[in-house]
Amino acid sequence: MLALLLCLGGSYAQTRVSGQVVDEQGEPVPFASVIFKNTKVGTACDENGKFSLYTPKNYNTLEVSSVGFTSREIILKKRESLSLKIVLTEGEMLEEVVIVQKPTKNLSKKENPAYPILQKIWAHKYKNSLTTSKAYEYKRYESVEMGLNNLDTVFLKKSMKKEYGNMKDLLSSREANDHYSLPMFLREEVSKVYGDNTRSLTRTDIEAERTQGVMQTGFGMERFTRNFRDFDVYDNSFYFLDKAFISPISEYGYGVYAYVLNDSIERDGRKLYSIYFFPKEDQDLLFKGHFTVDSKTYAIASIQMFTLKEASLNFVRNLSIEKTFHVNDSLILPQTDYYEGDFTVLTKSDKEKGLYVKKRITYSDFILDAPKEESFYLTKIEKYKSNQFAQEKTYWDNLSQTQTSLNETQELIEKVSDNSRIKGISNTINILSSGYIPIGKYLQFGSIWESFSNNDVEGNRFRRVGLRSFMSNDDRFRTYLYGAYGIKDKKFKGGISAQYLLIPKIRLSVGGLYQDDYVQLGTYLQSNDAEMDLKNASNFLFSRGENYFVTRNKRVLGMVDVGLMKSNLHLTLSGSYQQMKSADPERFSIGYQDPSLGELHRYSDAYASFSLTYTPNRNVYGYGVEQFYGKNIFATYRLKYTQSFSGIRNSNFNYARLEAFVHRPIPLWNIGIFHPMVEVGKVFGTVPLPFLTPTPANQAYGTSRFALNRTFQLLNYYDFVTDAYVNVYLEHHFNGLIINRLPLIKKTKWRSLILARMAYGTLREENKAVSTSNIVYHAPEKVYWEYGFGIENIGIKNLRPIRVDFIWRNAFSSLNGQDNPYFGVRFAIRPEF
Repeated sequence: MLALLLCLGGSYAQTRVSGQVVDEQGEPVPFASVIFKNTKVGTACDENGKFSLYTPKNYNTLEVSSVGFTSREIILKKRESLSLKIVLTEGEMLEEVVIVQKPTKNLSKKENPAYPILQKIWAHKYKNSLTTSKAYEYKRYESVEMGLNNLDTVFLKKSMKKEYGNMKDLLSSREANDHYSLPMFLREEVSKVYGDNTRSLTRTDIEAERTQGVMQTGFGMERFTRNFRDFDVYDNSFYFLDKAFISPISEYGYGVYAYVLNDSIERDGRKLYSIYFFPKEDQDLLFKGHFTVDSKTYAIASIQMFTLKEASLNFVRNLSIEKTFHVNDSLILPQTDYYEGDFTVLTKSDKEKGLYVKKRITYSDFILDAPKEESFYLTKIEKYKSNQFAQEKTYWDNLSQTQTSLNETQELIEKVSDNSRIKGISNTINILSSGYIPIGKYLQFGSIWESFSNNDVEGNRFRRVGLRSFMSNDDRFRTYLYGAYGIKDKKFKGGISAQYLLIPKIRLSVGGLYQDDYVQLGTYLQSNDAEMDLKNASNFLFSRGENYFVTRNKRVLGMVDVGLMKSNLHLTLSGSYQQMKSADPERFSIGYQDPSLGELHRYSDAYASFSLTYTPNRNVYGYGVEQFYGKNIFATYRLKYTQSFSGIRNSNFNYARLEAFVHRPIPLWNIGIFHPMVEVGKVFGTVPLPFLTPTPANQAYGTSRFALNRTFQLLNYYDFVTDAYVNVYLEHHFNGLIINRLPLIKKTKWRSLILARMAYGTLREENKAVSTSNIVYHAPEKVYWEYGFGIENIGIKNLRPIRVDFIWRNAFSSLNGQDNPYFGVRFAIRPEF
């Protein structure tokens, strides 16, 4: 009875409306604008022309508009008007424009009337932006909604049970072909953006933010919402899901898009050209859609685009984008951005249940040519904790932008937030993405992806237990613990690490670890101490040849790390003490002739390291001691110096090491992405084998656990040993460019890549002289090469995680056991979009 009274009481001051916008042929009008007259309360239709709008206030008239159509006003006779069918008619045609049909063949530049307009767009693009004003400021509102879609009534009734009856009316506006979408997570942010173009300075102040829903602590879910990064519509290419898409407004677009000048329309007293674009190859990473162009300034007034199901994208059923701009004779201002991703697991079928992400941005309250003092722009207000900009409910109630269909979204989220089945779906996704299973409120078991492996010393290795502390992604303290046991050597190993975010504002964290385990020092050259990595580098499920070249390493490490520039610049100071011996002395010796102590087969080492790591534009998020990374393309620069100290707890050595690493991905328009990586280093001093720098080998049949391989697949461990080295790793991923153009084969949706790796190094005679190891030292003073090609995106339907590399090498003689193969086939399983 109380609920009924509340509902009746609320109905006196509210307006709820939903429906579909169609054209005269009954076809949906996607992304049409629906707004209450003389207000800012409105929304955009989805790709099916569906909309839903709610406000606690009373309004009587709707305004419905879309580019290319005549706007309409709809009189609302009731406070609740559901399932409306609104028909828009085409806008006024201008007689002087010729209507061009979609070409059956690709037209030359001279033949296509759209091409001169494209040339004008390119010529004017630097004039048509905020950069033409001396200074600017505006308000920016962003919302990100995530949930499940394509749900039938059977699923909803079973999941929501008694709640389903209360939700039925709210869900009616989210119906498409007798299936529904159900929101589970919502994040909102209001910010003020300032810019000074004469000084090239910007500043962004977050004013308010809030999140709600069952996925707030979901590592995998949060990563999904970070995939839609803002971009300039005039850029030649932009990046989503770690993939480069060629813009339809790109200066290189004519080679991959087919353009059709459809018509021109009169809107708000301005003449607009309407141009449609289509991928020439449906499987390329391109969009289909249309944009309107102002005939006087040649500025983009609006653009709507979406991917095709045939596109070479995994787990993506649809990706759609809409941008609108306010155009006048002197300046072009952004109005709205809309991004939507529709993700599925198995297929791209419209019948499969999926996950959706919707991101909406509105721009308002522009102030132009009112520059501030330089000190204002240089003073940044950085976000350093999750609830830093939380506001009271009254703030959000008074914010006009939120009085849209998001009110309805919030109602639905409140109803599903405690639902056990919905929570179960969220938890399953989090377990699969993180590898950890919750145990109570404070612990998680895992990682389930690292529970079993194999090497020649241990035989079958079982990671008996692994735990981590966890309450939320924003925990300031995190600890990891694991234990392992080898069936063959019958020995236990393990490790524990802990890290604490001491000063969130400058991201000053401290940490330490203890580890007693086997390691394969010949698989990697450089490590990042800030990562506190407890992963073991000596274990693989499948490998070639024998490998007894494993070291038993007991180490203690302490670390202090500072993250600046939005955690894109890390300064790390670490210190470590370790004791080392061979894991199998009969087959592998790390012997060293000490000038004072004689021959040593186990020894100690104490060292300190300082490193600087810079990752400009990396998509970093999270405000706990651990941060996470969204999919985007960024460069990495690292410089590290290490100094050891003899005499500390019997430490035997006094050496120094200087290392550097550079990885700078280069998008090459529609040709793909080129990944060059360079590692260089030098050891100063006389040291035994474990402290030299062996060329990183990989005897596994799988590639590196890193996304980009920095090992040599046809080398055996310790084939090359150096104390000064330069290694170069090159990979180019074509993203389907070549295979998409091959008849029959293009149906496989495979993607091709080429690779080349080079190793060069030297070894001083002093380090050869002190060795009593059974490893014969051999440096690659004649450059060693591996080269080949690969096929990735192998699988069926949406599941295409397999990559196969075909690799060759140049000639050299192995001095430490079995001869190396001249050719190899290597595999990787790594799900990617």
